[in-house]
Amino acid sequence: MFHAWAQLIRLPNVFTVLADVSAAFLLVHQGPTPISRFILIVLAGVALYWAGMILNDIFDVEQDRKQRPRRPIPAGLIPLGQAKTVGWLLLLAGIGFATAAGRIPADGVPLTWLPAVVGLALAVMIVAYDGPLKKTPLAPVAMGGCRVLSFLLGASPCFAIVAGTPLFEKYIWGIAVGFGIFIMGITTMARREATGGPSSNLQIGLLITALGAGVLAFAPQLNANQAGWKIQTDSLFPLMIGMIALPVVMRGFRAVQDPTPIKIQTAIRVGIFTIIPLAASYAFLGAGPAWGLAVFALTIPSLYLSLRFRVT
Repeated sequence: MFHAWAQLIRLPNVFTVLADVSAAFLLVHQGPTPISRFILIVLAGVALYWAGMILNDIFDVEQDRKQRPRRPIPAGLIPLGQAKTVGWLLLLAGIGFATAAGRIPADGVPLTWLPAVVGLALAVMIVAYDGPLKKTPLAPVAMGGCRVLSFLLGASPCFAIVAGTPLFEKYIWGIAVGFGIFIMGITTMARREATGGPSSNLQIGLLITALGAGVLAFAPQLNANQAGWKIQTDSLFPLMIGMIALPVVMRGFRAVQDPTPIKIQTAIRVGIFTIIPLAASYAFLGAGPAWGLAVFALTIPSLYLSLRFRVT
């Protein structure tokens, strides 16, 4: 039963959400304090992600019965009704955790409804992607939007909603959009992962992925006040992001040159797992090398579990 549920929620992938939600919080707060808000917002990200994975298979159950009968629901390992109950409850729990992350009292941090707003927006985007948008050209945009909101969710407990002022600072928007573009590119390439063969999706997806990496490299420079940050954002940080993203671009280029399913799937796997070191760079930037290393260490369980469970 554990194996079936772990496969349903794509257990290896959850560490990418732990990474980007944590990194956003650590970047803005320069540490994991207030710890209560940090824990609650991470729980919100995980609950919403798992809800999205379960609802994805619920919406696709008829297609999976024909094309992927070994998935947990069509194989009868998890009853459809039980999956629906858990999926929708996790979605509500994610919104609840996000709301609590902004309303729990903490010294020096105002009470805020912003995590609730972002959590609700992420829940809506998840359902939109899993349901009506997945089989349309807007699917990669919706998936990228989910990752934008995931990063904003991590930053949201730090900000209050104030009339007449932006919800987030420019550099936070820039980083979130960078993650979104990066994932939009990976998702575009993934539309050919099952069948392989030449496709403009591969070239376009690779270009979008590289663009996302570029935005991630330079977005921190949008912050005029970089006091306390641990890395120079005009030199060392872009170099770090470039070195992290290079293997993804190389794998994507190989998939374009020889578009077999295995090479496309390998590029997708590398792209997904690269979210963790990218997020670790931001944890390093805001909270120092110890927290950067802690986030980077999430690659270990993620890669280990990917040997036992499917990533896509």
